[in-house]
Amino acid sequence: MMNAINNIGYIWLIIAFAFLFAELGTPGLFFFVSFAIGSFAAAITFFLGFSLTAQFVVAISTTLISFFFIRNYLKKKSLSDVIYEESHTNIDALINKKGIVIQIIEPYKKGRVKIGGEDWLAESQEKMSLQKGTVVKVIEVRGNRVIVQPEIKGSKS
Repeated sequence: MMNAINNIGYIWLIIAFAFLFAELGTPGLFFFVSFAIGSFAAAITFFLGFSLTAQFVVAISTTLISFFFIRNYLKKKSLSDVIYEESHTNIDALINKKGIVIQIIEPYKKGRVKIGGEDWLAESQEKMSLQKGTVVKVIEVRGNRVIVQPEIKGSKS
């Protein structure tokens, strides 16, 4: 028993690495990292000559503190991604994109436009005729078709 207490610092390090390996097996949670940090802190406490009780106190408190810091950091990071980085996906990504008419769009008749290399069924927002080769901007997506308007020269989007 006394020999195990003399080697407790190395046991703390083994526990810390075990938690890090557990973290590798659970991507995205960052749960076990807090325990690894607490175990490393306890190992440092051992090597500085503190008692076993102090090591446990340091391990538990460091784990809790690191858990809340990591949690708050990830929470802020994920909120800032949502608020500040407008990353549109699927059909929402088409809004305000520019395309080229590849089949004439007549009033009340659908034509076709090419947007980012993809061929889309399209109709004019203003029910006007758009000739082949006209540069257009996507205003809306309705079902499987895009609603477009002619791109005005000099406008930024």
